[in-house]
Amino acid sequence: MRGAGPRRHVLVIAPQCASMEHLTRLEEAATGLYVVLADPSLGACVPGLPDGRSGLFTGDDLTSATIRDTVDDAIQYAARCGAVLVLAVLGHGFAPGRTSTLHLMCADSTEDIRHCAVNVSELLTVAVDHPGVAGVLGIVDTCHAAGAVPAAQDLAAGARNGRTRLSLLMASSLDQAAVDLSFSRSLTRILRTGLPGVGSALGVAATRDVLRTVLVGQNVSGLDYDGDGSAGEPVWIALNARVSDGLLGGLGGRLAGEELAEALSAVDPCIPVPSASADLRSALRCREDLLGHPASATRGRALRAVDGLLIAVRTVTFIRRWIGGDLTTARMRQALHTMLAAEGRLPATDLNVTDVGIIDELTFNHPASDGDGRRTVARFVALLAQSCGKDLGDPELRGWAQQIEALVEVNDAVEYAARGRDGQRLSLVVSLHSSLTGDWPEVLDGWLLLDGTMLRHEQFPSATVDRRGAEGAVEDAVLWAEEHARTLDLPLKRLDLAVPSGVLLAWRPEEAGVAMLLGARFEVRLHWSSRLTPDAVLQSIESVVAQRWEAISECDGGAPVDWLVHEDLADPLVLRSHLRNGRYARGIGLTNHPGADARLMEMLLAYTPVLLWPHNSDGFPKERHGCVDKNWWAMPGALARAYRDRWLGQDAGDAGNLADLRAVWDDHDWLRFCWSFRTVTLPVRTPDEGTS
Repeated sequence: MRGAGPRRHVLVIAPQCASMEHLTRLEEAATGLYVVLADPSLGACVPGLPDGRSGLFTGDDLTSATIRDTVDDAIQYAARCGAVLVLAVLGHGFAPGRTSTLHLMCADSTEDIRHCAVNVSELLTVAVDHPGVAGVLGIVDTCHAAGAVPAAQDLAAGARNGRTRLSLLMASSLDQAAVDLSFSRSLTRILRTGLPGVGSALGVAATRDVLRTVLVGQNVSGLDYDGDGSAGEPVWIALNARVSDGLLGGLGGRLAGEELAEALSAVDPCIPVPSASADLRSALRCREDLLGHPASATRGRALRAVDGLLIAVRTVTFIRRWIGGDLTTARMRQALHTMLAAEGRLPATDLNVTDVGIIDELTFNHPASDGDGRRTVARFVALLAQSCGKDLGDPELRGWAQQIEALVEVNDAVEYAARGRDGQRLSLVVSLHSSLTGDWPEVLDGWLLLDGTMLRHEQFPSATVDRRGAEGAVEDAVLWAEEHARTLDLPLKRLDLAVPSGVLLAWRPEEAGVAMLLGARFEVRLHWSSRLTPDAVLQSIESVVAQRWEAISECDGGAPVDWLVHEDLADPLVLRSHLRNGRYARGIGLTNHPGADARLMEMLLAYTPVLLWPHNSDGFPKERHGCVDKNWWAMPGALARAYRDRWLGQDAGDAGNLADLRAVWDDHDWLRFCWSFRTVTLPVRTPDEGTS
């Protein structure tokens, strides 16, 4: 499955050469290739030059110096954007003397004279070795095109120590001519029509093989070098138009199209990909066609793909009819995140958060333990129905289960949703807000919430006015809450702690606990205690903070966080001005630990519901921010899991980066609780209630 991947830039260079024969089809070939590479549904590239300049350079007046400068601009731009650079070179080329290095001929070039020509191999080497460039795809349609390949030692060493990615598709071998730009024109046609059986994206190898069957007298060659083990996907040429156009009915997604195209073509290339229309006639007809072929592993895969399409279409049709007007993006996102978080899975980076997109993902990208996706789809539908207030005993739900042949899976999913709901009903809030100095308090307040409503309130004195005393009082509050939880026959899984600014910088409450760490028993969330008793200034911007939380919660693409470096914080007056004028209107992240600067924390928390900062002196530089983007959908629970992974010695990769972060997470539920605290009479403890 193709991931979302990095941004892609395209630059097509196609100069005429005054000393050589005029190439009558050069502009046509270059323009056609550029258009298909810039098509969002195919090449998915944006112009490779900054300042809105076109990525297509063709004409009679392009000198070697102009082309070198243009390509250098494109390399710098790709590096700034972290993009893959797609560089296509068309025109006359030569390899001087007995050498094996391709030179592109420009307006001022003469054959075999290197000075006024462009060394293509050198251009590619500079591009691929430039820090920040996510990879390079070279397309070369010239004579002697294979001479564009950089030297092996240049790819394996250099400034990036070989952590580079280069893919090349070349029209001819070192000693061959390229005729009439037929290579690039044929490539454009292939990219427009797509290929069967090669997946959702066209790579160099598959495209090279097809071009070899089309072009006579030209030995099309290719190269794929990948020295970057951290890259998420290979460098590809274009999205496969055959897959993109495979599902015409609108109820099936991209993964269904990809799997069906590959699986069906392996059985019989003549079998058409069925449409995903609600009547399912073409899918059922396709299944009958498959059963007419001999039993084999490939037929089995194709049948599973068609069955997956049937499940997906019937499920989307059902939830639209059954849930109807209560079906919203927020509820679908919540149900998906709840399920994946419980399973320790991440959502796909390119997931389309629609009913079609989610069901497509769950049906065709499920864990190996769920052989056909039915269990995963059933769990999602049950959680979605629960969040929409639907009755999970409704006979219509069982009717859908029988339609997709998943009655047991749906019954299990209903029980799963009920257990999950029970686990979310109770939470314990413990606050340290009573200290007048913003330090460790003498008394902590505790509230037991049931379904977000205050059920019980109690105060817990600290044996000593310090961290040890506060941690002891928190444990007393936990014992008190667990007694009530047993009476209610509900599990207690979440602990919310409201902490003053200064204490936030020095305390890791998830690591408190005499017999067992609190963070190993509960999901511990930190909040800012000043929101419980705000002064007039804080009250005046409460609505702004609430609006910012709503915007943060609706973000799907990466982390909605403004990362502030040391220079952004150096002048408190400038920082306050930026906060007041709305420059930082999202979550705020600090790349360095704020030390003991409680005033800085108070200033920032007044304007944002989410604040992240590193808990050690090493800081949290830009190259580590990707883990926050990747795990944002699961925050703040992802932090709790990262801390546990570190305690267990399993904190490699993203978990290790996340475990170095602290967070205040004042979401909608916390903001509502703070408002209720100030406006609702607290439950009174009855005489027979104790604190233990």
